[in-house]
Amino acid sequence: MNSSSTVSDWNRDLATQLIPNSIFLVMYLFLGIIGNSLVIAVYRFRMKQQSEDRYFIPVLAVCDLTACTVCASMAIALNMMQAKFTCNILCKFLWYFAASTTFMSILLLTVIAINRYLKVCRPFGKQMSTFTKRAALLFAFCFSFLLGAPSAFLYGSVEFSSPDMNLTGRRCSKLKDVSKIASLAYSVLIAVVLLSAVSILIVLYGKIGCTIFTHFKHRNKEIKAMIQTTSTSDSRSQEVAATPSTNQETMKQETSSDPHQNIVIGNNDLPAEDCTIGTDSKLLNRDTDSRNENKKTPKLFTSEELNRSIMYKFTLMFMIITIIFLICFIPKIFLMAMEGRDSQFWEKLSSSERAGLLFLYRLYILNNVVNPFIYAFMDMKFQKEVKKLLKRKL
Repeated sequence: MNSSSTVSDWNRDLATQLIPNSIFLVMYLFLGIIGNSLVIAVYRFRMKQQSEDRYFIPVLAVCDLTACTVCASMAIALNMMQAKFTCNILCKFLWYFAASTTFMSILLLTVIAINRYLKVCRPFGKQMSTFTKRAALLFAFCFSFLLGAPSAFLYGSVEFSSPDMNLTGRRCSKLKDVSKIASLAYSVLIAVVLLSAVSILIVLYGKIGCTIFTHFKHRNKEIKAMIQTTSTSDSRSQEVAATPSTNQETMKQETSSDPHQNIVIGNNDLPAEDCTIGTDSKLLNRDTDSRNENKKTPKLFTSEELNRSIMYKFTLMFMIITIIFLICFIPKIFLMAMEGRDSQFWEKLSSSERAGLLFLYRLYILNNVVNPFIYAFMDMKFQKEVKKLLKRKL
């Protein structure tokens, strides 16, 4: 067996150990492309006049589609070429775009969090205009690609050896001959950016959550008070309605003893019975009107409250997206720190440990996959438009 076939066998063995991980990556890639493409298609053809609350959703879908496609494809390529990744340029290209799209998602979620904070916690203050939103998006895109640029110089095709098999292969990872000062400086920069973004997300959505909780707490008290007031007024009106009928029977009994007795009103002589009925009917009509007014009085949801509820619902949706992002991304941050401290971190792991940690390392891709399902679950209008679009295509 020659050297080439031996390295190929070694590469095949390494790739076989990562088959479960590769299956997850293929699922990420498939679902991410289908889901995010569907979001883009719905907003492009079915929801052209979207509300202000939906402004960032198409942009986020484009970022998720790009990040999912690049990162999942790169991870699959790394799994398949564990010891035979010989193309240095391809390795640099993949790391650059994977880093850039990841930073893009982080910065975009930060911009969305700032926008939601202004809407919920500072509703009467200065809000983000369309120009401000576009400027923020442009800054996020440019800054993310700028942050990803050093990856092209820090990563490439690197030789590594197998002490057990006495073989040397090549993989796509961090270069060994790069200046440690430059590598450390970049790691510190990335850590500062990530920790700052995560801190901003936690603080802003923490304040947003407290504001929404306080609002609904007071709103529930108001609704209970309205219901209690309405039930009390209804019981009182029923008592008032019962009183005239009792008086009517009493007056009928009094007038029945003298059927010729009349009540003079102005110049007209009317029987007392006719006068009483007319008065009672007015009282009953007035009472009926008052009860109808009481039923209409407690408007639980005005147009302002409805708009606020919609705003809170979209805020909750973006909050869930951010929480999932943090859950998926935090393992990668810890593993990147471990990787930075020990250049031989992955070589020291067993096959099962490497497969498990690689799954956690790439869990951040899941964030780009689940967002369309969150839209479909929490946005009823989007859900209806998806059904209409699919029926039209089928």
